[in-house]
Amino acid sequence: MTSRNRLLKQRILTSVSDMRISHPHTGAGRILRLTSWLEGPLSSWWCALGWLGATAIFILFTRLLGGPSQADAGESVFTTWAIAHGHLSCAYPGGRVDGGLFIAPILYPMLAGGIAALAKIGHDVPFPTQAQLGNHCSHAITAMTQWAMQSNATVPTVRIGYVGWFVLLAGVIALLRVSGRGRCGWEPTAVVLVACAPPIFMCYENAFHPQDLVAMGLILAGLACARRSWWIWTGVLLGLAVTSQQFALLALAPLLVLAPGIQRLRYAAAAIASMAVIIVPMIVIASGGALRAALFGSSQITLGANTNSSTGGTVLWETHLHGAPLFVLVRILPIAFAMTLAWWARHRFGSATLETVPLITIIATSLIFRLVFEENIFGYYFMAVAVLVILLDVVRGQVRGCTLAWLGLVTLVFDPVPWGHEALHQAIPVVIGAIGLLFVFFGVIRGQIRWYLVAWLALVVLTCEPLIWGLTVGHQVLPNSLWQVVLVSLAVWLAIGPLFSSTPGSPRSRAHPPKKQLEHGIDHSATLR
Repeated sequence: MTSRNRLLKQRILTSVSDMRISHPHTGAGRILRLTSWLEGPLSSWWCALGWLGATAIFILFTRLLGGPSQADAGESVFTTWAIAHGHLSCAYPGGRVDGGLFIAPILYPMLAGGIAALAKIGHDVPFPTQAQLGNHCSHAITAMTQWAMQSNATVPTVRIGYVGWFVLLAGVIALLRVSGRGRCGWEPTAVVLVACAPPIFMCYENAFHPQDLVAMGLILAGLACARRSWWIWTGVLLGLAVTSQQFALLALAPLLVLAPGIQRLRYAAAAIASMAVIIVPMIVIASGGALRAALFGSSQITLGANTNSSTGGTVLWETHLHGAPLFVLVRILPIAFAMTLAWWARHRFGSATLETVPLITIIATSLIFRLVFEENIFGYYFMAVAVLVILLDVVRGQVRGCTLAWLGLVTLVFDPVPWGHEALHQAIPVVIGAIGLLFVFFGVIRGQIRWYLVAWLALVVLTCEPLIWGLTVGHQVLPNSLWQVVLVSLAVWLAIGPLFSSTPGSPRSRAHPPKKQLEHGIDHSATLR
């Protein structure tokens, strides 16, 4: 074949390929349109519409599944009411007050107390006097419970918990915009994915833990500041996150290792200062109860001799450890592992660890260490990891199918449906399994069999269908300790995999990979897969 004929044939093939790609009904055409929308700029109005849509989805899931939950609400609502009505000395009563409740960390009750005061929640009924609250607030919970029943203050106070979603939403947007994925189609896609993830809305729908959402939003905002080298603001935000929920220490500690040079001192000083501003005044006013809340939060695991009264279900719980050894394993060892991981990444990758993908990977893996060494495990414990894995996929420009499959497994194991909704409870494994089966079916039709989906579907059927095992109720036949091993192992792979799939400085490890100059102008890295 002459060179002229070869050139003519190449032009014909290129023209045919261009026609196929540009045709809206071809797979390549759909990828092109999806990529163009995800990468294309969006106006502020469209971005705001995405935020509103994600908020509506979060509220819809919460309400449809019977939330917001009042389970664990006692950890924070009594403190909220005491702060709202100016009885700060009864916000954190020392010793074991009526009912022996464990009080939530300080930041969220302060925030909720301010909102409750402005909204005048329960102001129609006089709040208990100091005499009614008892000497050293010994009758505080009994008196406030009676007041809440008369004033119907409980439901409005619980609804303040929606503020946790808005703090999380702000943190997600901040990190997306500093990574180059904001103000484009990826921004509404990310916030909608976060709103739809069950481990995230379970913090409010299944158990009342808005303080977890607040802490996670502050962590994300702190990571955004770290990406801009605003280390003082990073310290302030991470310090506030710790005062909302102690798992934020697993983000604060590795950032202390990753902070460069003199910035490390500024970061540490800012974090300590922000924690002191929240914690010290409350300790001075409310004494020992506030100190315990600041150090341990609602956890029952302290340095006491025998504090193992949890519901358990994890591998560590099976060891029956108590007291100081349990505290070291559950609270100290994860922080040590997180700092070790950060030190290793810094020495291997250098300054590139502060790029968005390696940074998210390190923090996500650090937060997974909590799940490895936990004595209890519930669905909302996976919230922080779920948020970071979703954002990791978005920043890399590829929502992995295995991420969605993992979220489906978490939903099946830790059912978000409350008791009393048996039909919906039984429908969840059917719906999730049907979705997985459809993906497998369409993959077979297109000649693209994703074996992880086949394995996932087999796992769902074998472990979540009780009839196979001769059971008549429930859809979980494996113990929580075994599920902990499975789900945490998969989370580690999802979180740390991108750190090894590319070297720092390559397009996959940058915050926003530049569009590839392919022959037909398609960037296949920015798709949902």
